[in-house]
Amino acid sequence: MVFWDWFILFFVFIPMMIAWIYTAIDIFARPDIGGLAKFLWLLLILFLPIIGMLIYFIARPDVFVE
Repeated sequence: MVFWDWFILFFVFIPMMIAWIYTAIDIFARPDIGGLAKFLWLLLILFLPIIGMLIYFIARPDVFVE
């Protein structure tokens, strides 16, 4: 592998996968979202990863803050 392949792997692909997994775990951990809404959020972040994650984190209410 050349330098740019490693660069893209470590600084683009792996952080995106970590962010996607964190978002998916956050979706399923929330008790205030129903099953259909969880499925639709998951579809959104699956087909539009960057925009879907941004929309999710901007639109979700903070239910865990006391």
